[in-house]
Amino acid sequence: MRAVLKLEVIADNHLQHRRLIEQGKAPVPLRMKRYIDVLRYGQSKLHPWVARITGRDSRYGLAREFVKGQKDYSLANSVGSRGVYEYFALTDGIYEVNARETWKRTRRYFILVENAEITEVGREEVEQWLGNAI
Repeated sequence: MRAVLKLEVIADNHLQHRRLIEQGKAPVPLRMKRYIDVLRYGQSKLHPWVARITGRDSRYGLAREFVKGQKDYSLANSVGSRGVYEYFALTDGIYEVNARETWKRTRRYFILVENAEITEVGREEVEQWLGNAI
């Protein structure tokens, strides 16, 4: 059985537009404010993600495998700036989550998935789990 984590993809319209501009598939917006919004809110670091912790890594501290999510636009507003959700199906283990909370703020935290139940855990518990797993 899997647990499902639902994260909102705030400003998905800006993220998609920025990607298309970078690929040369969309023109740069003529209005400066619109272009600044696309650059500011379309940053990939603001995009939500979930990664399974698989061990230690000398470069990043934690070795991770990123989980692919499934986007749902059924509750989105007319432009796709709010109401877009991404669902992540998770098996038992420890995960790091980068969740977008507002237009400008994200939150990174850890969760433990056991028997389809999701519990938030601290960094200390992740370190302890890694110590026992090795």
